[in-house]
Amino acid sequence: MAVGNGMLLMFGGIAIAMWYFTSLFLQNVLGYSALQAGLGQTPAAVMFMMIARWAAALLPRTGVRPLLLSGSACFLAGFGWLSLAHADTGYVTSVLGPTLLIAVGIGLTFPTLMAAATAGAPESDAGIIGGLAQTASQVGGSIGLAVLATAASARAASEAGEGSPVDALAAGYDLVFLMAAGLGLAIAAVSLLLPRHRRG
Repeated sequence: MAVGNGMLLMFGGIAIAMWYFTSLFLQNVLGYSALQAGLGQTPAAVMFMMIARWAAALLPRTGVRPLLLSGSACFLAGFGWLSLAHADTGYVTSVLGPTLLIAVGIGLTFPTLMAAATAGAPESDAGIIGGLAQTASQVGGSIGLAVLATAASARAASEAGEGSPVDALAAGYDLVFLMAAGLGLAIAAVSLLLPRHRRG
């Protein structure tokens, strides 16, 4: 339970990087309207829901660790790819592709982490433990937002004199995506503390 909640804290930062900062990138760097940015993220949202249902069904057969490692690999590849995006890149190759990959990672990881954080809980404590797991994810998102926004702002400020304001913003968001890739790597490392075949 402790390990699962620890990973949910880190996952909260990944979720913020994916949904919040990708939306900002689409609007502030590529010039999309809020509606266009929302529509641009719809394929990833659909992918997440599809993969999450599949992962929940697969979990009893594979256990927790393989799904977490697979999801973390998607985070590393997807956020690494997304960190290469800039003002002159296109939506399909630089945003849609990596966000679909990240969405696969989220779909594999989130239900698995919830299962890990609540596995083995006594029936009388199931509600409390489930609430704790949800809280860990939300707290992680809050901390992640503060840390990632600060890092993006600092990077954009340092790049402000070397190019256009849009390029400076893109550099800040790219740093956020690299930090999110690092969180994915951390989740993979911590997942090794879980039993090899722990059923949800």
